[in-house]
Amino acid sequence: MDFLKLLIVGTVVCGILDLLTARVTKKSTSSLSHFIVRTPIDFAFLGTIGMAFVIGIFLFAKHENRFIPLWVMLIFTIGLILPSALLMIAPIKYVWDIIVENDDITVIKGFIYRRHWKFSSIQYAKAGRGGLKVYVNGRKRKAFFVDTMCPASQNFIERMEKENKPIIYPQEDKAN
Repeated sequence: MDFLKLLIVGTVVCGILDLLTARVTKKSTSSLSHFIVRTPIDFAFLGTIGMAFVIGIFLFAKHENRFIPLWVMLIFTIGLILPSALLMIAPIKYVWDIIVENDDITVIKGFIYRRHWKFSSIQYAKAGRGGLKVYVNGRKRKAFFVDTMCPASQNFIERMEKENKPIIYPQEDKAN
């Protein structure tokens, strides 16, 4: 019963935080020098639907006095509760942000992890499924990832084109 209360409270709190985030966040910005790439609020609604589904199943099982086996709880936790919770918190400010201010780029992950880069130090970007892997001078590994599902990601791509930074697109197999 405590687990069910925790799920309900977590869902309500994340939902309220997401609604507040949606009200504060600007819908779109046309500026190429100041913008924030953040997860869209639509992800939070998908997470809320998943959590409501799980809460409904648990309430139904409690009402019918049914026992939920441990393996089913494990599947629900790994397959639905955890991804839904992550989707619900993703649009909150500073959970996953890429902040561009003139030449400065700040990548924030999970409130804690922050990396600072310069737009002028970007060497190139590789387009792949779902986004851009951005590489900077002096690193062989990618510096950060820009998800193209995020609203301001188009600003990032336009800024790359404006500053003549190459974007490498995957080659399609022409043998077919």
